Amino acid sequence: MTDCQFCDIANRRTKAQIIYESDLALAFLDHRPVSKGHSLVISKAHFDNLYDIEFKPLLEVFRVAKIVSVALNKVFNPYGINLMQNNGMHAGQTVFHFHVHIIPRYDSEYVKVLEEAAMKRFVTNDSFLEADARKIRSAMKG
Repeated sequence: MTDCQFCDIANRRTKAQIIYESDLALAFLDHRPVSKGHSLVISKAHFDNLYDIEFKPLLEVFRVAKIVSVALNKVFNPYGINLMQNNGMHAGQTVFHFHVHIIPRYDSEYVKVLEEAAMKRFVTNDSFLEADARKIRSAMKG
């Protein structure tokens, strides 16, 4: 892949504060952090998103995310940690190279965001869920 900033980091063409590396994944501090310790874990090989990534690098990215999360928790003692993985522009993906954000939380402000989102949730009719479940199961078979 050409012109990918995460490929450039993985291939050492762009500097980053790397905090962990394995054969298939790389973790580094986000240069525009949401909070102290905000880290990214990427697959070293280029995959645009969750739909494209192969299982072995996918599993490795999440294994590394666990290792980094435990370290961040020890070092910074946040109130909590979010793992975030976006797929597609409308889901907030801005770099089209598979990656996971690890975002330590230090205050209760984010809880308000989650509460606001929860207020928009609604209980749906089970027949709608049943129809959706049938479609999803069918898609996984084929």
